[in-house]
Amino acid sequence: MRFFALLLLLFSAFQSAKALPESEIQRFIDEAIKAGGGEVVIPPGVHVIEHGLIVKDAKKLRIVGLDAEESILKAAQGTGTIIFISGTCEEVRIEKLTFNGGWAAVVDHPDLKSPNKFAKILVGRCFFENQKFSAILFPKTGIENLEIDACSFRDIAKEAVCLGENASGIQITHNHFTRCSSAVMLAGSQKGLVASNEISDCRTGILVTGPRGKETMDQGNIIALNAIERSLENGILINSRTLNNSVIQNEIRDSKGDGIRLFGEKHVVKANRITGSERKNIAVIEGKHEIVK
Repeated sequence: MRFFALLLLLFSAFQSAKALPESEIQRFIDEAIKAGGGEVVIPPGVHVIEHGLIVKDAKKLRIVGLDAEESILKAAQGTGTIIFISGTCEEVRIEKLTFNGGWAAVVDHPDLKSPNKFAKILVGRCFFENQKFSAILFPKTGIENLEIDACSFRDIAKEAVCLGENASGIQITHNHFTRCSSAVMLAGSQKGLVASNEISDCRTGILVTGPRGKETMDQGNIIALNAIERSLENGILINSRTLNNSVIQNEIRDSKGDGIRLFGEKHVVKANRITGSERKNIAVIEGKHEIVK
């Protein structure tokens, strides 16, 4: 397969700071996909997105900013989503970009002819801010090996990261979340790892729910080594119709509600350090669980 490198980068100071039209960015993305893979480099500047960039049926595609804080994809007034991903995508990397505004930043786009299927997707070293719903939203797509690493999320109206029941083998690690409704929502997701994140001033730190409208699912997610502080409600909430999730060695401080609030069945809660909860450190509302303080 031919590697097709597309550098949206000019080396004069004036040109490198110039905003690119959305149509130009989309054209380079389309050409890289058509070539079977490639790299689209976004230069410093505020690049206004009005319609939403579309990544469809992409393989070995990398969209990367030259400077994570200065390469900005900004939603125009009234714009819904900055990047849509759809079709069959594999080895897609989105890195070193700032996503500002919009309803959401990176979203799966429904395909009416066939369901989306993603594998080996990485979102890394990005900044997400001021989304009116979620930053990363994949509620229905089948995903294997999604990695969200070393990103920053702030001022997100709903869940910063929301993944649905068809997501498996995800890793959400080393991120910073502040002032979100929830940092992470796993809505039926399975065999995921949420670890080593810093979460502050969110309504709920991490939320795990069962699949909508279905029976209890054996999820097998691991939530470990996160630092969660000043949650407006609960630090970690595991809802009904959930089974076999593990909450291990998290540090949870100063929750307005419970540190950990448990529904469902057969969860494992071990070696968490919980202080300053206004209600209970660990509240078991439903089910039988393995709890080791």
